[in-house]
Amino acid sequence: MPFRFSWYSPLLITLSLLPALGWTPVGSSPHGAEPENPRAAGDPLDAFPFEEPYAGFIPQRPPSEAEQDRAEALALFSLGDELEDRGDRAWGSDKTDLARHLYDKALRAYQRALRFDSAAEDAARAVVRLSARLKRPAMAEYAARRMRPADRADAALLRLMAMHLASEGQGKAAVELYERLVATDPPAALPAGDEVILWLEIGRLCHLNAEYEKAAGYLARVVEALADPDKFKLSPEARKALVEKKAAVYQLTGSCFLSAGRPDEAKNAFDQSQKAAPEPKRAALNEARLRQYAGRLEDALAALKTYFDARPDEDGLAGCLLLEEILGKLGRQEQLIEYLEGLHQQQPENTAFRYFLAEKYAGAKQPEKAERLYRGLVEDAPTSTVYRRLLEIHLARGDNPAIADVLAAVVEKAGSLDPLSEGLEHLAASESAVNAILETAKTSLSEEPLAAASLLAAAQLGLAAGRFDEVPPLFQAAFRLAPERAASGLLGWGVALFEAEQYAESAEVLRQGAELPGVEGGRAAVFQYYRAAALEMAGKTDEALDAAREAVRLSEDSAVFHSRVAWIFHHADRKSEAAAAYRALVDRFDGRHGSPQVRRIVRQSRMILSNLCLEEHRIPEAAEWLEQVLDEFPEDPGALNDLGYLWADENMHLQRARRMIEQAVAAEPDNGAFRDSLGWVLFRQGQYERAAAELEKAAEIEPDPVVLDHLGDACAKLKQNDKAAAAWRRSYEQFKRAGKEEEAVKIRKKLEKTK
Repeated sequence: MPFRFSWYSPLLITLSLLPALGWTPVGSSPHGAEPENPRAAGDPLDAFPFEEPYAGFIPQRPPSEAEQDRAEALALFSLGDELEDRGDRAWGSDKTDLARHLYDKALRAYQRALRFDSAAEDAARAVVRLSARLKRPAMAEYAARRMRPADRADAALLRLMAMHLASEGQGKAAVELYERLVATDPPAALPAGDEVILWLEIGRLCHLNAEYEKAAGYLARVVEALADPDKFKLSPEARKALVEKKAAVYQLTGSCFLSAGRPDEAKNAFDQSQKAAPEPKRAALNEARLRQYAGRLEDALAALKTYFDARPDEDGLAGCLLLEEILGKLGRQEQLIEYLEGLHQQQPENTAFRYFLAEKYAGAKQPEKAERLYRGLVEDAPTSTVYRRLLEIHLARGDNPAIADVLAAVVEKAGSLDPLSEGLEHLAASESAVNAILETAKTSLSEEPLAAASLLAAAQLGLAAGRFDEVPPLFQAAFRLAPERAASGLLGWGVALFEAEQYAESAEVLRQGAELPGVEGGRAAVFQYYRAAALEMAGKTDEALDAAREAVRLSEDSAVFHSRVAWIFHHADRKSEAAAAYRALVDRFDGRHGSPQVRRIVRQSRMILSNLCLEEHRIPEAAEWLEQVLDEFPEDPGALNDLGYLWADENMHLQRARRMIEQAVAAEPDNGAFRDSLGWVLFRQGQYERAAAELEKAAEIEPDPVVLDHLGDACAKLKQNDKAAAAWRRSYEQFKRAGKEEEAVKIRKKLEKTK
């Protein structure tokens, strides 16, 4: 077994904590009776050679909450270490499943130890190590930020975590970890020369984060290492990696230097990039940027012309943006379109030039010219933006046939009008356009039907405009013409009806989809999944459960489909069945860590189970479910708030509860429920002025009757009886309107005391 602080045995933890907790030995029991012989059979202390029977301990003072937290953290760390050790012994044998189970429990113990004592670096190290072993890097992000690398094994773990964060788009968090790795001088935990590779990665991430000065500082060190590899003791692997990327490294460095206001260093880096890999187009663009920075705007235009003459393809848009900036500084913005027209004439195939010129035409109120370019782009390089722009042009002109053509083209390529996003919303708000397109499509049904894509486009526009009664014939005709489109069309139709709260109609359309020939397995399960929701919202719970269970039968391994069954029970207020379903879901899918969607479903299931337990006042169980959420998502604002509020309401762990709630409020400062929780825990701690201030903020954001009740309590403690009465009166009225008589009675009694 690898060394893992095994000296944290439960016994030593207990003994080491006694002085800190204020415990001292005494010679007799508190009541004067002789203590019982503590060394009964099997007592672990039998192995110790005491000459005299040991005495019991009683506290001179109760331990503080902070001391209790540290004690619990140490005990949890010891538990995690023991569980991990048992997992190590089972691993590699025929007990691999047992090993994983033990590792899961060990990881939970380590996570809780770290939550109870955020300075417990051993626990942080254990979380990162075990998460890496189980290939669950997301679970270790919180711990990694609390870990300092002590050796190369630690450095490798932090490096792995930083790479994970960078791959997830969390550049700032990745930089924080990388900087911890290179903080010492020299970085003792890294192989010789590896810090240079980390400098490069930090510089790259800072550049993406627009932290150019910081990026330039790190990249300057990389440039120095490139100039003198021996000085930095670069390993052969590190040297090879840098040399292979030399041109790109210098180009990135030059860009950062220029953005950071260091043009001389930028020029040198650009020159080195050209020396490593000559590229005339890149050189010309770099020269234009340098001259523009120096204020030599005409010279910058000349360099930019050289760049454009070299026929850039991939970087054409960068040149266009620089051209616009230079002409703007020269006060010659009106020349931009003329300049772009010249570029387009010289290089008509250049997509960047066409797109940029079309955008400028549209902005300059020259829709005919913009339309010609956009139509060409539809043929060569169609994007959702191009279709939206064409739609805007035709809508402004009132050209309904052209609008219908765009809609049909989008449906033909994408299967739906979803790519148009807000463009579809604007079109749906135009009654004249919707009328014209629907009327044309409906008329065609009695003459010569339009193409299937045109009919589907008209039907989907009708849905977007809320014209539900007019679309069935259009969908049905389209499906007859193109049966292969029926499944996706019915699904979109059913979901649109559901979103419009047409639940019964939605369920019927989705039933038709589920029964289509060829719709089987997972595809049929999707229809049943949505149909189950529509039936439940229509008040048909038993039918909804049948549909949801059919979805599960068709795709048994889907956490999403299992969650629908549990949701229906919960929505129907069948609490015991909901709890059983959510527990079964957690049991079945808790070991699946490869899918973020599954993890979200398991997390939500635990949150709901906590609420169900809370409704029955099963406080320990409610807290445990939330603890389990935080074991996996230690910075989840909702779980932090809910557990903190639960403890505050029960007058338990108030310091810990406050830390958690403050963390939730920092994540979502405008969340009224979180502000209420903070005010309530401050109230419990006797800080009534601060509590009232937070509760007033909460009431402004979310004047919930519970929030108003709490505000009344805080004001009453401050002897602000008028404010207390006003808050309680509003709370009472809201409880009455909601039919919550028991809560209203409690508030009325408080009001009576203020009279």
